[in-house]
Amino acid sequence: MYVRVTATPNSPRKSVKVVESIRHGLKVKQTMIHHVGIASDETEIEKLKQLGREFIAREQLKRERRSEQGSLFDLQTPEQRLADIATFERSKTAKKLGRKPKAQLRDVTSQDLVSLADLVEERRVIEGIHDVAGCVYDQLGYNELLLPLKEKELLKDVVLMRLAHPSSKLKAQALLDKRFNRTHDIDAVYRLMDKLYPKIDDLKAQTFQRTRQLAPETIDVLFFDCTTLYFESTETDGLRQFGYSKDHRFNTTQVVLALATNSDGLPIGYELFEGNKAEVKTLLACLETWKRSFKIGSVCFVADRAMMSDENLTALEEQGHSYVIAAKLRSLPSSLKDDVLSAENYRPTSFGDHLGWVGEFEYKGRRLIASYKTARAKRDSHQRNQVIEKIKKTLGSQGSAQKLITNSGVKKFTKSEASKTVLDQDKIDRDADWDGLHGVITNLRRESATELLARYGRLWKIEESFRLNKHTLSMRPIYHFKPERIKSHIALCYMAFSVLRNMEYVVKMTQKMSVEVILDELMHVEASLLRHTPTGKLYRMPGKFSRNASKIYKAFQLERRNHAQEMI
Repeated sequence: MYVRVTATPNSPRKSVKVVESIRHGLKVKQTMIHHVGIASDETEIEKLKQLGREFIAREQLKRERRSEQGSLFDLQTPEQRLADIATFERSKTAKKLGRKPKAQLRDVTSQDLVSLADLVEERRVIEGIHDVAGCVYDQLGYNELLLPLKEKELLKDVVLMRLAHPSSKLKAQALLDKRFNRTHDIDAVYRLMDKLYPKIDDLKAQTFQRTRQLAPETIDVLFFDCTTLYFESTETDGLRQFGYSKDHRFNTTQVVLALATNSDGLPIGYELFEGNKAEVKTLLACLETWKRSFKIGSVCFVADRAMMSDENLTALEEQGHSYVIAAKLRSLPSSLKDDVLSAENYRPTSFGDHLGWVGEFEYKGRRLIASYKTARAKRDSHQRNQVIEKIKKTLGSQGSAQKLITNSGVKKFTKSEASKTVLDQDKIDRDADWDGLHGVITNLRRESATELLARYGRLWKIEESFRLNKHTLSMRPIYHFKPERIKSHIALCYMAFSVLRNMEYVVKMTQKMSVEVILDELMHVEASLLRHTPTGKLYRMPGKFSRNASKIYKAFQLERRNHAQEMI
């Protein structure tokens, strides 16, 4: 094993890996056994190389302990082995000279002659998910969460099934056997959730450390948001509660999920709260937990307007954090609203390929930045006109407001007049004044307004993360009812989300592929298991390997066995 540094095409970053030379017949191939991280300068490369040496020392000692062959000497400590590795690297000045050893007869294996007429396909299995996503799973360190080998394999299969076929635990167990040739008992799956529950803090810490390794320069900015996850149940307890549902499922109980990522969508951490927890209250609770668990220092929080409260902003300032949070412009004092709406307070600014206007104001000793974009104004106007057309159809000629009783979204543009409900043009005009305007509030003074607005603009990445969790990974609805099982279910989904984001991050270093394309390509990397009827032997015949799938494997330095072989 040794540390290897490779350059990434079209990028100044370099990848640091631990590779091992493994003999395959007459050939020796270098196989990556651990991806240490990505570096952008020589200082970071040296740090990652040191981490790689430490991994080699631990791995060598682990293998020696498992070896059945005894040793005449006492096993070294990791520190002693690390010192030996450093000494060896210093003494190695050139490659070993000389010819390759001649091939020996024992290295040449005989090939069985098998008639195709005697082969019958027993099943077709998907290999891409376990090859690539399984590699990322190992890099995240999740295989160290549980000790027995059978539980390790089961946990890995359950997490990867969330990527392949997000479904119930019962269906996942059946699909693992049918499509992946991996058999597990359903009771073992449920017992696994109980065993995972005490390890949730550990998996959160390992996920954070992996993000720090991959992109250390990005963890000083946290993108924070909340969502709700509903149950197909109306029973309440300490965790399941009724509350404001973002899925518009107000007739079912729910929980609140708070999530933080970096600007690339790589996970930082998550917390689960009772269903009636106000979003504005979650930020400080998460901050306290993450400071204690991850030992994070000063960071910049980016969040939407739901997190804007004096209590949150003051607490962030007192703890030395910065923030860029969407401002509630319509809730500002009247005098300040007049300034925000005045065109004289804005200057033209370039937002990439588009022109906009930016104005800066002071609000409670903080910096308030408001921006105006024509495209945003058109969208706001279009959405309001859709609501107004809906109101007109609902009211009809009689001006009946009965259908508006539960629809606050349309009532804000109407008024009562002579026992009838009619459109209120003054309300419509006042709403139109805010078309195209958006603001953020921050305590950062050195960065330019466009830089801070661009930073807030990356908040879409966490919105995408919620979409991946809710739809791609089917985190909800939740069918468990015990708090421990609920938390274990969320933990399994978070592990799958972490694998997905890490896989996407590495692939995008060389190829532009969405997570949907990556998963689809891997789901089509298959192999047929063929039974030789005269002998009963089982053979593997790999299926078609697309160009995109080949690129994904190459991004992780994985090689697919593209030839038929006997299964042992």
